[in-house]
Amino acid sequence: MDRALSAFMTLGYTFGPLVEDVDRNIKICFGQKDGYRIELVCPLDRKQESPVDIYLKNVGPVPYHICYTSDCLEEDIEDLQRKGFRLVIPPAGAVAFGGRRVAFLSSLGLGLMEIVEI
Repeated sequence: MDRALSAFMTLGYTFGPLVEDVDRNIKICFGQKDGYRIELVCPLDRKQESPVDIYLKNVGPVPYHICYTSDCLEEDIEDLQRKGFRLVIPPAGAVAFGGRRVAFLSSLGLGLMEIVEI
């Protein structure tokens, strides 16, 4: 996390406070620059499982998903499923988003997509 924060700050990104999501065993930090928002994620405790373990093990610390906002989460999930996306993590509240629900879908062509309820 520290190396990524430093690298993105060198590019002009500014970051908010670190958020710990104990339920998912991750820590998260959001950054912004020129209207773009990024989310850095890493395990809280490397001795316990986290959703990012497989990416860190197989690919390394790289961008691995795109996140969109939704004002109708269930409808957007259903629409994406009709278009061939597979729901891999159903909607659940997320500490990093103030308890708003997030869902993750996957597509062979796009990879992993996160949808955050607004």
